[in-house]
Amino acid sequence: MAVSAYKVFVTPLHTNATYGAAVEITDYVISSNFSKIKKSIDAGNYDIGVYTYADLSMTVVNYEGLFNNDTDSESMFYFTRDRAKVQIKYIDEATGTNVVYDGLINDEATLQDLEKDTVKFRILSLDSIFRKVKVLGGLINDNDTVSAALKSLLNRPAITAVIPYNAAKVTVGYDAIINDATPFSQKDSRNVLELLLNASGSVFYIDSVGEMTVKDRSVLTKTAVSLFGPGDEFQRDNIIKVKNYNDGLQRTFNTITVNETTSTDETFVDRYGVNIKSHSFDFITATTTYTGIADYYLGQFKQPKVEMVVYVKTDLAKTINILDPIIVDYKKLHKMYDNNRIPFAGTAIAGTDVAPYIIGGLEITPNITWKVIGVEHNTKAFITALRLRQS
Repeated sequence: MAVSAYKVFVTPLHTNATYGAAVEITDYVISSNFSKIKKSIDAGNYDIGVYTYADLSMTVVNYEGLFNNDTDSESMFYFTRDRAKVQIKYIDEATGTNVVYDGLINDEATLQDLEKDTVKFRILSLDSIFRKVKVLGGLINDNDTVSAALKSLLNRPAITAVIPYNAAKVTVGYDAIINDATPFSQKDSRNVLELLLNASGSVFYIDSVGEMTVKDRSVLTKTAVSLFGPGDEFQRDNIIKVKNYNDGLQRTFNTITVNETTSTDETFVDRYGVNIKSHSFDFITATTTYTGIADYYLGQFKQPKVEMVVYVKTDLAKTINILDPIIVDYKKLHKMYDNNRIPFAGTAIAGTDVAPYIIGGLEITPNITWKVIGVEHNTKAFITALRLRQS
């Protein structure tokens, strides 16, 4: 039987913008809150979210002084402990290694216990680098498109040293024109990134090869992962359970307002009641752009789309990422009455053999493609929860 495990690696900074070699520290970790590793978009009810990555903490033994700060010659951190990379890998002897989390040490929150010889680290997700890098005047200019502004924002050494950049992976849903770039000056990059993503109806995530990706919310064009419930006739069942199945009304917005300009769909307002979502962008002044953004969001969210959470083994979900396509085949169960066999055509006897009865209140058919909007790995149970939305 193949053995599965999680391992932890730290990569120290070599200079302010370059990193050294990764070092495995799994044997030093004595406690952590790695029990649930999350990443998501649009995962909060009654809202639209551009991205969320989990922050973690861990405590390590420090008998050798390996985890002291850079002022100690015994330390592995020869430049600074802050912003050292932390990577958690899921390792399966049969199928190989997959990265399930990337983060950075936030040294502001580091705590050492000299009596116990331990160090407690706070680990922020990789996107936390955006909070540490400021946007200077001239980086984004008047009349830039949002896509051009995003590329300028992301493609800077302080950021690309942490998360690789590929210009081909930066596209947007609605490419608005920036009329006034002055509101971006002197803000932190995280703030500016969220503003640009919201103005373009786009999301940010780190893809399967570790590169920054910006795109619209459409499902990725790739081979879908197929998930089967316990009623599968070929016994391919790999779904542990399905929870939180809902109609998606909590993320339905049929009236969108952008800078006091409103776009609405009266048909859906009449059917579901008014659900309003408002945005305000001080870097856009053209009324036509307000309308374009509002219309774009309305097309995305005016109609309810079913959502659910599907639980599977981590070994199956280890390579699944945000916006990946999923097919779910969840049939109702057929169960025989006591002391009765399954009747077969040509051999069953009318009036004697008894047809099975059906268990289950809901069936999910495989003719629907779902997209992943959230992934949560339970590192203790080796189970992964996939939050899915109808694409």
